[in-house]
Amino acid sequence: MEKQGSVPAAAVGEVGAGLQGSWLQRVTREPPLGPAPQPALPLAVVAVERYLGEGPGAAASAPACPQYRYDVTLADGICQRQCYLAPPLHRLVQRGALRAGCQVHVVRCSYLYEERQLGPGFLCLEQLEVVGDHPAAAPGWRAPPAESRRLPLKGGRKHFLPLWNNEDPYGDLWVVEKPPGQVDVEASKLISLGHLEMSWRSRIHFHPLLVRIMHKSRLRYYGKPDKRLDVPYQAYFEVADSSGMTSMVLWNSLCPEWYNSMKVGTVLLLEQYAIKASYPFKTQPTPGDSQMKRFATIG
Repeated sequence: MEKQGSVPAAAVGEVGAGLQGSWLQRVTREPPLGPAPQPALPLAVVAVERYLGEGPGAAASAPACPQYRYDVTLADGICQRQCYLAPPLHRLVQRGALRAGCQVHVVRCSYLYEERQLGPGFLCLEQLEVVGDHPAAAPGWRAPPAESRRLPLKGGRKHFLPLWNNEDPYGDLWVVEKPPGQVDVEASKLISLGHLEMSWRSRIHFHPLLVRIMHKSRLRYYGKPDKRLDVPYQAYFEVADSSGMTSMVLWNSLCPEWYNSMKVGTVLLLEQYAIKASYPFKTQPTPGDSQMKRFATIG
């Protein structure tokens, strides 16, 4: 999946190539005890990525508006490093001044460690100057290995959010699309939605369902600063078989795995699922077929 807020290797030039070696390599190989020395030349911004902040006692002390953090990936002509953007500099991102594809001069930075983790530390960017856009040529820049997926530097979060909203899939966590699978279905083992609605309260185990997706919602992100869910997403679907139509909800880690592959018209074989009473005030879409029965008690 293409990354919002990032630029391809071909757009990152050999910024800093005039240095003897790489400033990014030196300052992370031998972390300074105080403020890090400034690089002699501007660095290229490869990516600006956002995620939900956190803090002790967040449930009681967090403001009404959630606080977000930003990581900025910088590159010179030799390597790239993911850096933490100090909160006073967030306004540069929010105004659109600090973005993927620009050049920055690092005026002040330091080396920090995440208190909850035993891994290596990271650079904290404390003062920056945006000095313009980066020239679109990059013979010397090295991309990180594909298997080393970047994670947020602070707070133990497991995924980034889109830069300007919370509802779009973003990052390597989201599978672009899975090819349809070949499944042998025994019709005698299936249950219809109509039969399921009449019998689900008396069942512990449910037979497989074969349904088609009729409606698909946008993602809903329900992450909170005081909650530690890895992938707090859900998506609503309306599914139908020959007996009628009902609601279905995709939760948490299943969303990155399946959301992009589940389209209107896709046929699903559901084998491991739970049944809950439908929320009584939920808005129900109108079936395209006026004769189709609507099962409003399950969802």
